[in-house]
Amino acid sequence: MQKNKDALKISPEVDQDFSRFLYQVRREEKVLLQQLAEGLMTASQLARIEKGQRPVCKNMRDRLLGRLGIASDLYENLLNVEDYTTWEQQRNVLCAIEQKDFQKAQELLDVYEQQEPKASNDKIKQQFCLVMRAEILKQQDAELYEIGGCYDEAVKLTVPDVEYLCTAKRLLSIQEVNMVLEYWFYHRDADFSEKCKDLMAFVENSVYDAFSKAKIYPKIAYYYLRECFFELGDQTVERLREGLQICDQAIEMLRDTGRAFYLLEILEFKVKVLESIENNLDKGRESQELERLKTDCKESAELAKLLRELSEEYGVQADMQDCTYLYRQRWMFYVGDVLRIRRTMYGLTQKELCGSDCSVRTLRRTEKREVNMQQETLGVLLRKLGLSKVFQRARLVTNDKEVLKLREEISVCRNNSEPARAREILKQIKARVSDKIPENRQYFVETEAALDWMERKIAKEEFAAREDEALQCTLKVEDLYQMNEVYLTQMEMFCIRKKIQVLTDIDKKECINFLLRFFEFYEKKNALSDCISMYEFATICAICELGKMKEYHRATNLAKKVLCEDLICKRIWGIEGYLYEISWNDLYIKKGQIQEKEKMTECLRQCIILSHFCKRKFFEDFYNKKYIKYDHHLDTADHCMVKRLPPPNKSQYHLPYCRQ
Repeated sequence: MQKNKDALKISPEVDQDFSRFLYQVRREEKVLLQQLAEGLMTASQLARIEKGQRPVCKNMRDRLLGRLGIASDLYENLLNVEDYTTWEQQRNVLCAIEQKDFQKAQELLDVYEQQEPKASNDKIKQQFCLVMRAEILKQQDAELYEIGGCYDEAVKLTVPDVEYLCTAKRLLSIQEVNMVLEYWFYHRDADFSEKCKDLMAFVENSVYDAFSKAKIYPKIAYYYLRECFFELGDQTVERLREGLQICDQAIEMLRDTGRAFYLLEILEFKVKVLESIENNLDKGRESQELERLKTDCKESAELAKLLRELSEEYGVQADMQDCTYLYRQRWMFYVGDVLRIRRTMYGLTQKELCGSDCSVRTLRRTEKREVNMQQETLGVLLRKLGLSKVFQRARLVTNDKEVLKLREEISVCRNNSEPARAREILKQIKARVSDKIPENRQYFVETEAALDWMERKIAKEEFAAREDEALQCTLKVEDLYQMNEVYLTQMEMFCIRKKIQVLTDIDKKECINFLLRFFEFYEKKNALSDCISMYEFATICAICELGKMKEYHRATNLAKKVLCEDLICKRIWGIEGYLYEISWNDLYIKKGQIQEKEKMTECLRQCIILSHFCKRKFFEDFYNKKYIKYDHHLDTADHCMVKRLPPPNKSQYHLPYCRQ
């Protein structure tokens, strides 16, 4: 452990924090203080927050960022005592509702609502409680006026003019948009459909990022379609085309983000609309368009059927049941736990970490969740442990919202095997952020190593060494893989996971077991959804490598587990990879029997459907090549003799895993 202590260095001061980030984003979007603050606080109070003169809780931070179009669940978060306790209580309520344990949900909600000190002006907390009560009542088939009453009270806390709302002049978070939608639904009049159209236009033209739009637009679209097209037989072709356009707009948002919020409902609705249009077209004059509509209808029906079948197979509710997904937060840690765990990883006592910067008593009480440490002191200790003082970040430490968009573009390029384009974007990012910040330097080193490896410019030994170099930008400890309790940032986990593919089987297995141990903590608490993005990212690598090492049953069980979690969280972006690996393992276990090859062909067809939907052309081409190969084998095989065609070498044909 002495070398761990010797490696400890204080990282450079980081000038990014919430107040600066909020100010920068608001100015970039040309939003006035009064616009952003409306219904939440006064403009002067918001100005003090932006100057760092007024503390702000996590719920309010998320609401402010949400109004500026930033999805908070894309970030990793370090929380103080109060914020972490609040998150835990809200999470428990959400889980109980999702599991349809409404009595437990109500009890948890009562405790949370009555918790002291009760801030009478905590509008965000009050809204959460009212919306969750409405969800419980809805699931219990309560009277409409009861449900509507909850939404009435909730929305007017921050949108008091909801009855005469002019969306063109307002900033709303997606949670507020949902409350407005539900308020209008339960108080609906003849103008409900027009109000839905106003909300759809608001979302389309808003500053929301892609993930925020994908969460709320499909729900509004579904409410509109359900209201206006309940009886398709009475609609004109022009009216049906309008409905089809709305379906396609919602579906495109979901395709761009790999999410499935209200996807099944909209797909099934789209199929009915397409069939109605087909029946009303002039078959002679519209033959070309008719063929296109039939193809579109077939593809939509196949995807809907596949999603229903997968949901049934894995015991997951297929249809959307509630709005809890709008309140889900991922990758949350209490900062005192992070200090304790990270300190232990470096082999430091509390006294050694504190030095002259902090009293041991303060650190001890912080680790025990008894007090909150002062921000500046906390920042110093975190930097000693290789972490920045930024409590809400997305792998890069920056005030620049545009940089976060560019980082997402690089992820897409890496997944589609487009290294040249990724390098162009990386160059833009480097010009906009400081590489003196360890987290940023780590990102640059890892990304450049991955692109060099993708282009075969370096051997596997150098790739592994450069991934280690990236990891050590923020984490310099020995015997990492033997540690039972660790705290890793998403980027640190990223470096470890990427290196696995070039290790020897012994080292590979050690890394895989280490990563899986990290997630066992969440699994035991039935909380894998709290870390779903990193869980799926780490496990697809483990599944591939375990298959190569002929641990087929272990790989299959792991694939089924994460596939189920993805279905629960409505994430379909990587599902095809798990289906593919499950079929590969079955093929090897059954030694390439004809019936297993038939299953493999069907699996590849499903993978093509899913990868096409998620715009993953690189993977779609991969599956298409394999489909042609297996389909040919089945056509030429002598089924009477049950001709055995040995499967190809898995190391050559496994799914390339470069998911982000």
